[in-house]
Amino acid sequence: MIKQTILLIISFGFLSGSVSNINEKYKTKVFSDLLYNIVKIENGEMEFGVSETRPDNSDFYINSNFFTTEAAIGLVIIDRKRKSRRVKGGGFFYVKNGKPYVSAKKCPYMTEYSSQTILWGIDNGKVNEDLISKNHAKQKRYRTLMGQNSNGDIIIVSSNRIGFVTIKELLDFSKRYDIIDGILLDGGTSVDYKFSGNNGEVKFASVPDVIKKEVGIKTPTTYIYGNFK
Repeated sequence: MIKQTILLIISFGFLSGSVSNINEKYKTKVFSDLLYNIVKIENGEMEFGVSETRPDNSDFYINSNFFTTEAAIGLVIIDRKRKSRRVKGGGFFYVKNGKPYVSAKKCPYMTEYSSQTILWGIDNGKVNEDLISKNHAKQKRYRTLMGQNSNGDIIIVSSNRIGFVTIKELLDFSKRYDIIDGILLDGGTSVDYKFSGNNGEVKFASVPDVIKKEVGIKTPTTYIYGNFK
């Protein structure tokens, strides 16, 4: 939910410029930059799904759909059951035949899991210039991009403790990871993610749950999650 308020931050992670295998058994890595935490999930290393609540027992989760005070905006499919209808435009994360995909504009009608976001950032390697020109895109706020490269790796670039950025700044930074398709997940007060393994954990919430309840900020309605195989 896009809403500005006083932000209190919980952030645990790696120091700027560091890199770590999140789990010694796998190639998946977490990187850290001045403004972002970045995770590259190697193709085939995680099983993915979509949930209507935060799946705290998973190895990875991140908030996804934008939402109103009542429900998610856009398509949500969980275990092949549609929870919310698709809307025009936007981008998609989906799982089909057990494989995860990020698509700037399209999603098949038969998937195991799907999560639609109303903003896409990169399509076939090209940045969404129309989006960058919008007034809301020029505001500095916590932001998240989920993308996929030509190898099928899932790449997440998300704000860390001081990561107030415009959409252009986020897309320019994300391009260095050779993302072919990238979608923007709900940002601002909704950013909420975790990457964990036996080498530690990176966890960030732009506004803690207890504060959200006190000031009337609704918690995210939809999460993408993953578990190491």
